Amino acid sequence: MAETINALSFASHRPSLGQNYLIQGRDAHLIDKVLDQIKRALKREGEIDISIVYGDEIKAADLGEYLDTFTIFSSSKLVIVRNAEAFLKKELEVLAAYFDSPSDIQTLAIVAAKANKTLGTWKKIAANSHTVNCDPPKFASEMRTWLMEELKRIDKSMSSAALAEFTNRIELDYAAAANELTKIDLLVGSRRQITEQDLDGLSGSRAGTQIDFFRALGAKQIKTALEAVNLMLEADWEPLQVLFSMFRFFNNLWKIQLLRARHITDNEISSKHIAEVYPSQRREYLGFARNYSIKGLENIMDILLKTDYKLKSSTIDKRLELDLGIIEILGQK
Repeated sequence: MAETINALSFASHRPSLGQNYLIQGRDAHLIDKVLDQIKRALKREGEIDISIVYGDEIKAADLGEYLDTFTIFSSSKLVIVRNAEAFLKKELEVLAAYFDSPSDIQTLAIVAAKANKTLGTWKKIAANSHTVNCDPPKFASEMRTWLMEELKRIDKSMSSAALAEFTNRIELDYAAAANELTKIDLLVGSRRQITEQDLDGLSGSRAGTQIDFFRALGAKQIKTALEAVNLMLEADWEPLQVLFSMFRFFNNLWKIQLLRARHITDNEISSKHIAEVYPSQRREYLGFARNYSIKGLENIMDILLKTDYKLKSSTIDKRLELDLGIIEILGQK
């Protein structure tokens, strides 16, 4: 039975001959990893022919031949169809017709940036294929999920501090993150655990961008905060990513002020209660929190929720709504 699988959890899937896949999304790194896993699994079953065709090049007659022809050298076949979103009507009909009588000794891996499932042909393809979503990361939580799978694959672990630093600092790009993790793996050699000190040479400017933004929020500097947001958006941050970072920032300030209200000392707060904040930045956070009351932080959470709702509407200017939310937030006491 066809199912929908997130590429980040595809490692637990077991491809087999005769299964077909619709691999959709724009993250080339994830797409290649999924295809590699399919190839490895099918090769373990025996000799297999692998053909690659391109939706923006192949014609209907040639596509039909690729789907129906086997060589004398193998008893099974994997056909990888790339750029399938570029298929014209006739070629798409040929691909969909294959599923009227699919071969149990052939697997199709259909790669498309996006499948238009309002079309009957795409509906038929999707209904007869496992759909694997290969979207680029939008949030640090997705990068953390990817990182945990990769650490398992290379038989390594990370300290909690190292996990926080890697996911907060690395660019939201799986290929870049994979390159950095490979370098770190080589650096630590046979040692099983990766520590925060092992990340000293980690590339990536996201943490630097974030702390500049957070310093402006903490100091209630509207102009600087809006300039920082503009830089983040120009660096391909999604508005919802910026909003999520603000949730995390103000949630930490709220936690600090609630702990202070319970007469917990700043030293104890810094050492025990805000572990997700870089150690070098914890004193700054304690200072930021003093600029906001508990009531003001409660109001900020309401503003963030309202802004989240507005950003998920397709009818508004998302940059404008983000700016308006920041202006309202920095007006809180």
